[in-house]
Amino acid sequence: MSSKPSPYEVVAQSIITALESGEIPPWRKEWVASGVVPTSLSTGKPYKGTNRFLLTFAGSMYASPLWGTYKQIESQGGQVRKGERSTPVVLWKPVERENSDGEKKKGMILRHFNVFNADQADWADGAPTYEKPEPRTDVEISESAQRIIDTYLTEEGLTMKHGGDRAFYSITSDYVQVPEIGYFTSNEAYYSTVFHELGHSTGHKTRLAREGVTEGHVFGDEIYSEEELVAEFTATFLCSETGILPSVVTNSTAYIKGWLKALKDDPKILVRASSRAQKAAEYIINGKQEETTEGEGE
Repeated sequence: MSSKPSPYEVVAQSIITALESGEIPPWRKEWVASGVVPTSLSTGKPYKGTNRFLLTFAGSMYASPLWGTYKQIESQGGQVRKGERSTPVVLWKPVERENSDGEKKKGMILRHFNVFNADQADWADGAPTYEKPEPRTDVEISESAQRIIDTYLTEEGLTMKHGGDRAFYSITSDYVQVPEIGYFTSNEAYYSTVFHELGHSTGHKTRLAREGVTEGHVFGDEIYSEEELVAEFTATFLCSETGILPSVVTNSTAYIKGWLKALKDDPKILVRASSRAQKAAEYIINGKQEETTEGEGE
């Protein structure tokens, strides 16, 4: 006689079934930007192309979308703080040159210069202003979810920081960063994201020591991709544990589908990832690794 499936297995199977049906909406980012697109302090125009990508990534830790060179900031009453690091940007500039035959030809030259975010400077008369998106006013704290989060952070000596426009776990400094809850599309989306990042943190060498966290893997490779599956399964399990499902399960399933494609839809990966995620969820809840065996496919 077969044993009754655990709650984790039930949730995992619901995701696998949804994946097999093929009816999954595109995954979406679950929070709004804390600022507007990267913008030139001197011209007031948004950066484009490569520069927008570079500054969006570099600016994830800053609230201001405004960027300028050292001199541009200084000319507007700011002083870049000592020790602040600049971010390189590029500029294609049209030029007209004359060849050996005296014929004029137009071309482009690439210039490189460094800029700083407005938040990296002190301002004598106040920092330059910009239009900010309004956070939600219907923020509600989930007592069950918050209890698990607070207990885990305290027992593990882990820090969680709020702000910016990125959600991530830093393996080198052992901390979690997420945007403020009011900037998420819903309270449930906030807790799902926090649980995802806490899931990554369980892979630290002092906890469950998963290779997807402890070793240096790059975006998109197999180990990195599998670790994303583990973290998202962990988030889904913890949402289920705290009563947040089913409002986030569709989004989680779409997220998992995206990473599964990177792993060539290998069904064994799902079994292994969900098994590791169960250990991660139990570690977050109980503060220790349960003495259970991995499922088939490990």
